[in-house]
Amino acid sequence: MIQKATLAGIILAGLVGLSGCTVAKVGKYNADEDGYKMALADTTALVDKAKKAGAEWRDIRWPSAKKEKNAKKHAKTLFGKASAAAKDGDYEVAIKLLNKAAKHAELGLQVAATQKNAGPH
Repeated sequence: MIQKATLAGIILAGLVGLSGCTVAKVGKYNADEDGYKMALADTTALVDKAKKAGAEWRDIRWPSAKKEKNAKKHAKTLFGKASAAAKDGDYEVAIKLLNKAAKHAELGLQVAATQKNAGPH
């Protein structure tokens, strides 16, 4: 009798614990619209920092999609692909692409820092 009650309690606790895990996580972001917006804001800030240092890589978000002639090129960038995935509701893929863009920005900043004092031999 005690074993059945204990087993039932363990199963119930497990089910209650699993009910809170309805949203998948991608890194530190939830794979939902709010998580996407947070990832977009964080990645944009990091990429802006890389751009200011002259270290923004082409495939992150260049060129701007604001001009029609650049829309096709922008769609091929990480930001463009993430935006398209988010519009389709695939926030997990969108956040993964933004995480990749953030990593590219970090690497660009590292390269800029190591080449800061570079000059002719």
